[in-house]
Amino acid sequence: MTFDKTRPFGISAALTTPFNAAGNVDIALLVSHVQDALAKGCTSVTLGGTTGEGPSLSQEEKVAAHNAMTAAGVPADKIVFAIIESSLPNAVAFARQAAELDSAHILLAPPYYFKGVADSGQLAWFRAFLTEIAPTGLKVILYHIPQVTAAAVTPDMVAELKKDFPALITGVKDSAGNWDNTEELLKRFPDLDILIGDERLLAKGVALGAAGSISGVANFRPDLLTAILAGKPADPRLPELVEALLQYPVTPAVKALVGHLGGQQSWLAARAPLARLSPAQYQALAKRYDELFASPTR
Repeated sequence: MTFDKTRPFGISAALTTPFNAAGNVDIALLVSHVQDALAKGCTSVTLGGTTGEGPSLSQEEKVAAHNAMTAAGVPADKIVFAIIESSLPNAVAFARQAAELDSAHILLAPPYYFKGVADSGQLAWFRAFLTEIAPTGLKVILYHIPQVTAAAVTPDMVAELKKDFPALITGVKDSAGNWDNTEELLKRFPDLDILIGDERLLAKGVALGAAGSISGVANFRPDLLTAILAGKPADPRLPELVEALLQYPVTPAVKALVGHLGGQQSWLAARAPLARLSPAQYQALAKRYDELFASPTR
């Protein structure tokens, strides 16, 4: 199977969140960043996910950001609303609010606070959630990022939820960085949007039918990813770029490169418990980026 260009999800920037000197979301800078990402080829942006420090943002902050984007002319259906909650009532309420804001997709993480729970418990949570939000018509992308949540969304769980809620479950974001898992998802669910979170696996994924990516790298180099979806060979520097980011806490590292390329050091600010890169870390990462991309090709 090859990438089906008739129904591409495309590349969604896993939005990183800028903060001002007072520690509040810099709405103007965020909106400008969204407009830039879409202009550079992203098909959507994802608000409040892992790269966006979503668990550190209030729902009010996310809604204010969403409203500012749409007020600036960003179509609401190009804003994927991430929901990372352990509280079922909160998750349901936030999903309904996303629907009221006219978002088409939500990115739904599993409940993550209690560790070591049985798959049956996770499935019960998902089923209750999906039953409650079914009237909204939202498209649900299940979010598999066990290295952060310590709660896997396994292929068997996807199969169960897809069977019970075929109109709601439209995709899976696989951010585990485990090719065997990605390959199983692609082979078992050719009718779902399988989205690659680890950019190093995107080319292999697209060759098997992956619908795109929700990507941190898309915050500053979406062209490296959109080219792959367009059928061009993957830039050999992309894996090296991802490896460079992984030498540091990833979200602050992504923010550092957004600031480096845009010449706006305010991007380095992170909200506790995350911390900005140290000056030495920033300089080392920026130097590595500049070395990799000093010329168009290598």
